[in-house]
Amino acid sequence: MGGQRRTYSKSFKLQLIKESSQRGASIAGVALAHGINANLLHKWRRQHEKRNTPAPTALIPIAVVPEPVASTLPAAERSNAIEIELPRARITVRGAVDLDALQTVLAALRPR
Repeated sequence: MGGQRRTYSKSFKLQLIKESSQRGASIAGVALAHGINANLLHKWRRQHEKRNTPAPTALIPIAVVPEPVASTLPAAERSNAIEIELPRARITVRGAVDLDALQTVLAALRPR
């Protein structure tokens, strides 16, 4: 009674997901036209959406505190520095900030 399970290529699945996402398209109609069950196409669409939805951005708390008067940094660097204190690390950024690099560092330090 049990038949062999069919497998579908990623390109076929993506094609049907795109077809069923077109304005006015019916998931049931697309599935029927390609000889699959509509529930299977629904499943592929959910999986595709889950894989392609970016993770929510987590915010981390920061505190802005005045710099102590007796700083060890030279005056030129004190005026152009960002200091971030986290439970597991303390980060000081001086000069021009590469935002992509800073985001990468903060993401690596974020608690999991």
